[in-house]
Amino acid sequence: MKQSYKEAVKYGIVGVIGLGVEWGTFFIFRDVFGLNYITSHILGSMLAITNNFILNRYFTFKTTDKIWKRAFSFFGIAAIGLVVSTALLSLFVNILGFGTTLIDISISQKAIQNLAKLGATGIVTILQFFLNKYFTFKKQES
Repeated sequence: MKQSYKEAVKYGIVGVIGLGVEWGTFFIFRDVFGLNYITSHILGSMLAITNNFILNRYFTFKTTDKIWKRAFSFFGIAAIGLVVSTALLSLFVNILGFGTTLIDISISQKAIQNLAKLGATGIVTILQFFLNKYFTFKKQES
């Protein structure tokens, strides 16, 4: 199996674990503690980002050198992803909320937020894979 394909599969596995961390904490912060969806999204994302750095470093890309440089790059890319996903989340919530009123469909605000978060997560996942592959975890040429 080609190395890039293996890395993509492993990145996906780490992503699913991270998704569980992110969404689980998102629901806890929003539904148990009553925080708004944007704050819950940011807190859940920050926990998942830390989890994903550790797993991607050891499992996906198997890099042990330049830890501080890689961490700075990973968390910088994650910050970009967090800004993009937060903006998309807010945008998608507004679009979905407006769309449901236009066609007179009754959908709960939490369901709209969940759908919007799903869309934002998908877009940012693809963006971050390529940025991390080619910047954070790029292996030096032999």
